[in-house]
Amino acid sequence: MGPERMEVQARKFYSQRNMYLCGFTLFLSLILNRTYVMILDVLRLEEELKMLKGDPTVGGKQSDRLAQAGGLGEIASLKRDLEHKDKELEALKSQSEGLSREYNSLGDKFTPTNSTPKKDI
Repeated sequence: MGPERMEVQARKFYSQRNMYLCGFTLFLSLILNRTYVMILDVLRLEEELKMLKGDPTVGGKQSDRLAQAGGLGEIASLKRDLEHKDKELEALKSQSEGLSREYNSLGDKFTPTNSTPKKDI
């Protein structure tokens, strides 16, 4: 009875060991798969962030596709154009104020100085 009992215990030990190994392998494969998906998400979000900031060094299929579709790369160029137009508008405002001051000073200079009202006939 001794050797048969040891053989049963050995088979039980091996089957338990195999069960734990399979369970650990399954758990590890799930963890690795989830980690891989998370890393891909991080890389995709970093590329999208660079495109939103208007970084011209961003390359790849997705950035080319978005640039052709008038997507996020165009937004950065439109923002630059808007800033340029704002600067031009400020320059025009200051030029207008200068011209207005000059017009008023010339008007004061060439208007008659007598302030007697004319009589109506």
